[in-house]
Amino acid sequence: MKVIRNLLIMMKAIRTPFFFCAALVFLLASCTTITTEPIVTTGNISSVTQTRATSGGTIVSDGGETITDQGICWSSNPEPTIHNNKTSQLLGITTFVDSIIDLTAANTYYVRAYATNSNGTGYGKALQITTLPDTSMPRPLLNLNLSYDSITDIDGNKYHTITVGTQTWMAENLYISKYRNGDIIPNETNNSKWKALTTGAQCTYNNNVELNSIAKFGRLYNYYAVSDARKIAPNGWHIASETDWSTLIDYLANNLGISTSVAQAMAAKTDWTESSVTGTIGCIDFDIYESVNNSSGLCALAAGIRGDYGEFNYVANYCGWWTSNQSDNENAWFRSLSYYGKNVGRNTYNKSYGLSVRCLKD
Repeated sequence: MKVIRNLLIMMKAIRTPFFFCAALVFLLASCTTITTEPIVTTGNISSVTQTRATSGGTIVSDGGETITDQGICWSSNPEPTIHNNKTSQLLGITTFVDSIIDLTAANTYYVRAYATNSNGTGYGKALQITTLPDTSMPRPLLNLNLSYDSITDIDGNKYHTITVGTQTWMAENLYISKYRNGDIIPNETNNSKWKALTTGAQCTYNNNVELNSIAKFGRLYNYYAVSDARKIAPNGWHIASETDWSTLIDYLANNLGISTSVAQAMAAKTDWTESSVTGTIGCIDFDIYESVNNSSGLCALAAGIRGDYGEFNYVANYCGWWTSNQSDNENAWFRSLSYYGKNVGRNTYNKSYGLSVRCLKD
């Protein structure tokens, strides 16, 4: 009997750690099946303009469940959620990039990545951005009796557009710094280097860097940039041709409205040198000058030009616009306005000149 009793005690001693180990194994197995919301990090923000930006994210963990939605969300609230603005990316992509759109100029927003599974939505850290100010043409330069639309170029620059007859024109000079494919149009500030160029380049008058002024008067381009196959006009637009300009001028000549000349119908009400000749852009009688200019809504300004030797001339007196037509291997056609003129000039310049550009809707 004593032997049997000792045997039972030994079996009990062995059974206790066995059950403990079994319980421990069960708990460990249970831990491996616990699921959570996804873990996400927010990617850097880049390419910020007045209305757009780029961001993204990386999914660090799916939380043990299948991801059903992922992307970025944004809001003026410091903690944006998917109930605000969001994008939805292709599932299965661990690291993703997307565009933040429909923003308002000069506003602050918060952006963060997100991912959703059956347990909920996980968010990355919220990052702050401030959109660029709207440097498009100030409204006082526009004809407020007319209706304008707008377009945005690859740089995020906004342009007012105006319909004149059967055509739709930009109401501002082009000031893009990239070709349509994203390649940079070199900004050449050195006069000697400008003179020697046989490839596309752009500049600002007197190499000015003030953004509002650049938006107001536009950039100056040599003809090599205008004719480059990569194109400087935004998608859906083109550099106005000789035929386009003739169509515009013929229409204005027959539809002057309150203006007394085609030049007045095109010219903005400000920033032109005064002229004593009646009917010209810069008519010295300010009341007339203010009331009759810009009946077309085209807001033409005396932006000046850059000569083929690199020198800047004629701001406040004159503007010239390249057409898309060359006249020979060295020269191309342009149209122009002068403060003392009543009509639109037409002539050729060497392709090394720096002139303004107006675009027309396709």
